[in-house]
Amino acid sequence: MIYIPTSLVILFLIYLFLIAPKNKKEMKKFKSRLYAHRGLHNEEKAENSISAFKAAVDAGYGIELDIRLSKDGKMVVFHDDTLDRVCGREGKVIDFTAEELATFKLNGTNDGVPLFSEVLALVDGKVPLLVEIKENPGDSAVSKAACEMLKEYKGDFIVESFNPLSLKTVKENMPEITRGLLSQRYYEYEKYRKPLYFALQALLLNFLCRPAFIAYDHRHAKAFGLRFIRGFFDVPTLAWTVRSAEEEAIARKNGFDGIIFENYLP
Repeated sequence: MIYIPTSLVILFLIYLFLIAPKNKKEMKKFKSRLYAHRGLHNEEKAENSISAFKAAVDAGYGIELDIRLSKDGKMVVFHDDTLDRVCGREGKVIDFTAEELATFKLNGTNDGVPLFSEVLALVDGKVPLLVEIKENPGDSAVSKAACEMLKEYKGDFIVESFNPLSLKTVKENMPEITRGLLSQRYYEYEKYRKPLYFALQALLLNFLCRPAFIAYDHRHAKAFGLRFIRGFFDVPTLAWTVRSAEEEAIARKNGFDGIIFENYLP
């Protein structure tokens, strides 16, 4: 007979409580999809641009995109906090109005920073959306505004964030929205070697938001937290960001259901 100390059993049950996902059945029509990372962008079509989103719709791919707020409280689609990498100018997105951002050209193309409402009108339910919420720790303005906008959208969509508190806000304001937590093996990087990031890496803050899926850096497929939650709870997992057919084959071999891709056509 194997004797297991009661304390270990209690710790294991606490661990299960912390990482337990939401009902995975919500992900049935989303989990095996291909999602074009920031749209189907290339040298002619900038990331997170109307042109890239139109190309993804025309090709029938799902779309992954990023949302944040402008100075005047409008929801815009842009990944970075700052404008320098994509727009070649100083300043943060939050420092400019949506009208001003629309005039800033993305990667030298004719596209400006689009409104989220413009993207929703363009997609109009033709392909599923994977919406990443970008907001600073302690702020819930983006997640609250996203709920208000998405209440009116008739197409298929799911939301994700690296911040479980953002997803907690979504859960409280629109519990029917399918939520997913983005993560990675943070301890691979020196700047993230802190207790908070260990907890995020191990998915120990899932209890705050109860995600229905996990989106994980495909290069970190062997991370214990990811392997355990997939094996024990059979939670759907999406691989980010896959950049070649070879990487896609490895990601699928490592058990990922869906693929968030860029720089190649799956």
